[in-house]
Amino acid sequence: MLLPAMAIATLFGWGILISTLVHPGWIGLNHIGPGTDWMVFYGAVRSMLAGNLALVIDGDAFTAYLNRSFASWLTVPLEFRPWFYPPSFLVLLLPVAPLGFVGSYVAFQAATAGFLAWAFRNRADQPQLTPYIIAAVLVSPAAALNLADGQCAFLVAALLVAGVRLLGPRPLLGGAILGLLSFKPQFFLLVPLALLGLRQYRSLCAAACSAFALAVASAMVFGVELWLWWIPQALNNLVSPDAKWLGYGRIWGHSVWACAVLLGVPERLASMLQLAAILSSAAATLVAFRSSLSTDNKLIVLLAATVLAAPHSGPYDATLLAVAVVLWLAASIDAPRFRDWLIGLGIWMVPLLSPAVYVPAGRLSPLLTVALIGLVFGALRSPARSGGPAIPASSTRGA
Repeated sequence: MLLPAMAIATLFGWGILISTLVHPGWIGLNHIGPGTDWMVFYGAVRSMLAGNLALVIDGDAFTAYLNRSFASWLTVPLEFRPWFYPPSFLVLLLPVAPLGFVGSYVAFQAATAGFLAWAFRNRADQPQLTPYIIAAVLVSPAAALNLADGQCAFLVAALLVAGVRLLGPRPLLGGAILGLLSFKPQFFLLVPLALLGLRQYRSLCAAACSAFALAVASAMVFGVELWLWWIPQALNNLVSPDAKWLGYGRIWGHSVWACAVLLGVPERLASMLQLAAILSSAAATLVAFRSSLSTDNKLIVLLAATVLAAPHSGPYDATLLAVAVVLWLAASIDAPRFRDWLIGLGIWMVPLLSPAVYVPAGRLSPLLTVALIGLVFGALRSPARSGGPAIPASSTRGA
């Protein structure tokens, strides 16, 4: 009954992508040009390779540089697009940097989509359904918007899926893969708790080592100056966020903070609600990874809790939710439940209900994420839903 609605939402998402390539704003909201976020990534790595640190750390100057460089791609100038990522992200962009803007844009999306497909195939609970799971995630509205913006949600999802599934057979490799998520700290936040929940202490050390190695590599290639700027900048944004970042960045996402502010909640209370979301997501992750849930069910909780806890997330980051929903629905494909599919439909449409600044219904999207986590924990009372291969906990001799 709900598949036609999901299909229409999917077509609309891809309509937005296609219109962004040929006539931005013709279908859906005007994204003002293809790859506007990739412009930031590409502009930053090329500027740092040219030794232009001063440009990258000056948000206004960097935005002006992007508007000059990509004027032919944009229907209107970018208002404010600073570089706020850790310098370690630049290392992951190095392989595609020599390909030019279009080449690197296409290559990065293709490579990360391929990595995500591989992650799904690796140690799948239901290998016969894996091709359909891959297809569903890669045609989802969230995936279409990830492609339109030139974002890195495929990479984030792939690291989570591959890392968690490898924790059982290859704990050091699984931990090292999860450590690479440090390039986007808001999505790395819950990883240590998941590993602690499993008592996978060797995996936790491997994650810390790979995160440190990525940071060292960035310092060796680009210098330590960018880190010396970024660390206090990141800390300051936690305590006293930049007004421009709040107005042009964070409020345009669908975090708990953004949705609460848009619903009329005072900013201080919205910050408290965001903190509550972080703490409850941390607790849910710890409990899930200590439980008897299957590996994929633990992964579903981690994916959903990661989005719920993130102080900032965009419509493309709903790719993580699409992965979680598809895995959940695939597990009960022989005995589907209307409630599961109804919540799945709501999550499927989250990226189309963004930005919540323009779409009031989008301001309720965190509730859908909470509902999905609730469904998974409900499986603990149903052996048929909680069963399947689980990640073994570490013994006293290590994993």
